[in-house]
Amino acid sequence: MHFELVRQLSIALENHPGALAKATAELAKNGINISGISVLDSIDQGVVRLRTSDPAGAKVILAGIGLRPIEADVLEIELPDERGRLSELCRALAENGVNIDYAYGTSAGKGNRMHLLIKASPVERAKSVLSKLPSE
Repeated sequence: MHFELVRQLSIALENHPGALAKATAELAKNGINISGISVLDSIDQGVVRLRTSDPAGAKVILAGIGLRPIEADVLEIELPDERGRLSELCRALAENGVNIDYAYGTSAGKGNRMHLLIKASPVERAKSVLSKLPSE
């Protein structure tokens, strides 16, 4: 199982048409690619989590349009897209006292691979657990 620690940005956006379009257009205009996104909505605003090609640059760009990006370390994990593999991963983390604060991902377009982003705590323990899991 391949994994790495990466930076993710979270932003609060007003919940109205065009808010996400404006933020993503600014990133695209400045050459920043979005490789992962999660949107959680509420009545007044949404929380958008972004995995980008340039987290530091994205932070500056988003701040420049009046948003307040928050950075976090998340684990980017690739595992086989097979029944039970996610369950094994979650069980190994739980058995070692690691909490999954949130996760998002997909296997669409990845062939036989699942691509997953996990905010885990404590992150150093999560890295240790993941490094001991079988590769394939």
